[in-house]
Amino acid sequence: MSNEGQVAELLREILYWQRFQNRQTLRAALEEILSNETDRKIYELTDGTKSQPEIAAQTKMSQPTISNKWKAWRRLGIVYELTDEPGRCRHLASLESLGLHV
Repeated sequence: MSNEGQVAELLREILYWQRFQNRQTLRAALEEILSNETDRKIYELTDGTKSQPEIAAQTKMSQPTISNKWKAWRRLGIVYELTDEPGRCRHLASLESLGLHV
């Protein structure tokens, strides 16, 4: 394995441990931040594959509402903008993976 491959593997392992270690903290934060069913649905749909208009259509919310939520959630650190898809966001973890329901 090349040096770059070893570094990539080590970074993946660190990421897995960080996710494990912070799972309960993230769960508690999401329970507080996503206080209603609509916010939870928008957050869950923010998986990096959908645009704001697509999520707006699926949730019957306006595109500016989705934009404002993403902006606030980026500041809170629960979603991040994709570098290869400017304007699209992805959640840190699905609600289901944390034992939360939409």
